[in-house]
Amino acid sequence: LCLFVFYLKMEEGKTTMKEDVKFPEGCFPTMITPMNEDKSINFDNLEVLTEWYIQSGCTGLFANCLSSEMFNLSFKERLQITKVVNEKSAGRVTVVSSGGLNYDTIEEHADFVKEVFCYCDAVVIVANQLVEHITDGEDVWKRNAMKLLSLTDDIPLGLYECPQPFHYLLSPSLLEWAASTGRFYFHKDTCCRTEPIKEKIAKVKSLPAEIPFRFYNANVATLLMSLREGGNGFSGISANFYPHLLVWLTSNKDHENSDYVQTMLSIAENVVADSYPCSAKYFQSLFPNFEITTQCRCMSSGLSEEQKIKLAELHKMMNEVSKKIGVTPLSPIDVISS
Repeated sequence: LCLFVFYLKMEEGKTTMKEDVKFPEGCFPTMITPMNEDKSINFDNLEVLTEWYIQSGCTGLFANCLSSEMFNLSFKERLQITKVVNEKSAGRVTVVSSGGLNYDTIEEHADFVKEVFCYCDAVVIVANQLVEHITDGEDVWKRNAMKLLSLTDDIPLGLYECPQPFHYLLSPSLLEWAASTGRFYFHKDTCCRTEPIKEKIAKVKSLPAEIPFRFYNANVATLLMSLREGGNGFSGISANFYPHLLVWLTSNKDHENSDYVQTMLSIAENVVADSYPCSAKYFQSLFPNFEITTQCRCMSSGLSEEQKIKLAELHKMMNEVSKKIGVTPLSPIDVISS
């Protein structure tokens, strides 16, 4: 059925974007996967969270990524969560989802890309999946990327420097080459360093204006800097805690309070990242009347008393920061009742 949908898209001319279409600037949360106590996927809560992100102002959603515990999901589950998010969003935001994982051949990888594209606007290629070892050179990565491009029928793609199973970072020149192909609409950057981020943004900004490439920083500490350098937004883990704050910052890089918000988000990130994504699920459970478990497949679901105290204090800080900038946090329960 999925491949039928893909070929129907081909017939309708929907496997490519119009030349002047680019993905929106703003916040693309790296979505968590809510689970039941038995660690099966809670699709009802997945729909609630999808609506929560959208009503909080996010312009896109990264539906199947490391935050989603994608390495601990089956092939079928990765398709299912992408499909649910895409159907719930109903064209209101841009939906991207990771492509192949742990395939033996580029041909198998390409087949999964076609499957995923049935349910999203672009398929995100995990950078480390185009090499076998972290020491493989850029020539190897580029050769495999070119082969994948040739096998995927002009499907809009993205790039993701996923840190697992190993952190394969793209150099500014390699990212420039990828962007210049015109096939990549989305890039989630995880280098977390100021100078490489500046170089990467400068390289892609030098390309012709019709190139659809967009740069989304995953690192909170360097976010405001990257926005001021010409980056297009944020795609990182803290958007699972307070998406409205990331939405505000990506839209207000030159506001008088933007440096203050950046400082508070940077300080908070150590709490956010501790035992993530379990921490995100616990933080979401602190919103009034929203029932979500902390169950995860990728790690122990338990948090210490100290971790819970820090997350509760972070919840209070979120409210204080929100008040200062005049934004009201939205609780997931609000979207259930609306």
